[in-house]
Amino acid sequence: MWDVLLDAFLDTIKLSWILLVFYILIELVEQKIAVKMNSKLKSNYAVAVGAGFGIVPQCGFSVLASDLYSRRQITLGALLAVFIATSDEALPILFSHINEQGVWLKLLALILSKFVLALAVGYAIDLTLRYARKKQSQIIKTEDAIEEHNHEKHEHNHEREHSQEDEREDEEVDIHKGCCGHHIDDKKESKVKKYLVHPLLHTLKILAYILIINIIMGVIVYYVGEERLAEFMSKSGVLQPILVTLVGLIPNCASSVIITELFLGGAISFGSCLGGLIVNAGLGIAFLFKANKHIKENFAIVGGLFVFAVVIAIVFHYIIPKF
Repeated sequence: MWDVLLDAFLDTIKLSWILLVFYILIELVEQKIAVKMNSKLKSNYAVAVGAGFGIVPQCGFSVLASDLYSRRQITLGALLAVFIATSDEALPILFSHINEQGVWLKLLALILSKFVLALAVGYAIDLTLRYARKKQSQIIKTEDAIEEHNHEKHEHNHEREHSQEDEREDEEVDIHKGCCGHHIDDKKESKVKKYLVHPLLHTLKILAYILIINIIMGVIVYYVGEERLAEFMSKSGVLQPILVTLVGLIPNCASSVIITELFLGGAISFGSCLGGLIVNAGLGIAFLFKANKHIKENFAIVGGLFVFAVVIAIVFHYIIPKF
């Protein structure tokens, strides 16, 4: 048993310097492009921008997207593109194992899959909603031509809605938090604290998660046996991608760490990993419920994202059983 604990500790320590360097680089990226993302997400290329920025492994972009959507400053497609593309801690962990056989291919496949799916879903949703609004607008115009009173009432409501939207747009958009809860646009923080202390704290937190997971997996393998565990996972069928996707819904970086470590250890398929990481949008989903007051809409967004992730997970689970 002591060998299990020692191996878990040593395996975790090996990743420490790689993760620290990676999170320092991420901090530099967050500082430089967070403000740019705020403006670009409001452009005509919002879905593509959301998918691109979502790929960057960080904590704050999905939160920013949720805030902008709650203010109706970005489309639903752009929001979902950010959510789907976001992988939280998965990419840093995969990158820290890049020297292991086949990991670079897994990393590339994950990035491309999430980016393409983010683009496809984002544009499909926006086009569908645009078509539905156009149809609804035509119906309203027809009704307004028949009843002038209804037309005046509609115009009054329309002006009031625009007034409310203008008030929301006049509010200053917060760039929100980077790793470990600090504001990435805080001008008062020293560079040492921004670019070293925060990444170091974040690295220690992720290493703690990895250590715990390594210990748990080591104990399971020790008592159950690697062959029995592999046999159980391979025979779990459709339950595996569904359960992993459910784990991905947990609004904490620990869930992405668990999913990635299981994937690297060969315990789950690429499809299961992909499904779990599609719904794992960092704190973005949790912040959506805080910022957007339309609760039914929030549940519809998360429910739709979950169903999509499960379908993708099951399809890839059987297409690519081992990767």
